Amino acid sequence: MTATTIGNIVAKTGRTTGQARSALEARQPIGRLIRPEEVADAVWFCVASEAITGQAINVDGGTVQS
Repeated sequence: MTATTIGNIVAKTGRTTGQARSALEARQPIGRLIRPEEVADAVWFCVASEAITGQAINVDGGTVQS
């Protein structure tokens, strides 16, 4: 999804791939994009526990809070 978004930014604005990625990173409260491993960690946390059911966990670097 990120690669598609970056490609769309490049196509529409003429920015380089690096500039487009930097623009996305700058919009995140943590100053970078979320890594796939971070999403996997959150999923595993939910899957590994029998006590956690029906939860939604935002793995968005603080975007919801900002």
